[in-house]
Amino acid sequence: MGRYYHLSKKLSKEEIQKVEKEMNALDNVKKAEITKDNDYLKVETVDGQFEDVMRAAVNICSHIAHGTELSFARFAFED
Repeated sequence: MGRYYHLSKKLSKEEIQKVEKEMNALDNVKKAEITKDNDYLKVETVDGQFEDVMRAAVNICSHIAHGTELSFARFAFED
């Protein structure tokens, strides 16, 4: 199970690529991706722990996407 985090603003294609690359490079991240509608960051972790991953995600998004903030939206259950 993962989680969706709402992005406070739309990201450019370049920003999306950079955020996804840095997020997926984190040790505990199984998969991280920006949704096609560019509204959410979906994050799945290896062990179900999100605290450290999301602390890093906040910093990554703020730095790469110029102050973009994240807020928890909902859980992502596998279909």
